[in-house]
Amino acid sequence: MILSRRTLLAGLALSGAPIRAIAQASPEAQRVPIELVEDTLALPSAVRLGHAHGDVIMVEYFDYNCPWCKRSAKDLPALLKAEPDLSYVLVNFAVLGEASVQATRAALGYLQVQGPDRYLALHLALFGLHGAVTGERAVAEAERLGADRARLVAAADAPRTTEWMKEAFTLGNSLGLVATPSFLVAAESYVGGMTLAQKREAIAQARG
Repeated sequence: MILSRRTLLAGLALSGAPIRAIAQASPEAQRVPIELVEDTLALPSAVRLGHAHGDVIMVEYFDYNCPWCKRSAKDLPALLKAEPDLSYVLVNFAVLGEASVQATRAALGYLQVQGPDRYLALHLALFGLHGAVTGERAVAEAERLGADRARLVAAADAPRTTEWMKEAFTLGNSLGLVATPSFLVAAESYVGGMTLAQKREAIAQARG
């Protein structure tokens, strides 16, 4: 295996409740403590897309092996184009097994080596793969996009990456995010898949 097995499956050992990949016809908004939203935005592993200082901030907690997260990623370019004043924040939330953990390690290694400005390309590439997204496949995509393999694997295996993954899981657990994808829009959480139209409706409601 490309990436080390020495680290824990981030998060899976921290919660007794399984996390699923689900979609809902219309996810219900739940109020969450603003402090937890602020903690999410402060995560060093969070990747901000779109407007640097948007009038609304939308956060997506996702897993690279979640089919509804794949649909969300497919809609992301259209959402960013339709909502130029939106800040969109990606949070790696590796909860669906070891393949997801290893893929997230590779993705976070890429983030450290290549920087946040190049992250979206990898994000879309990984969700464009057919079948399970493993660490090896994620590293291969990162290399294809110009990352140095040795540097990326070293960053992926670093203790800092383990801590980043644990921090994201702990926050997601505190927010009550029991499925992927899950979203935060302002101080509201939406657990489960959302269509592009549902996302835009939630953003409009946040704007008041």
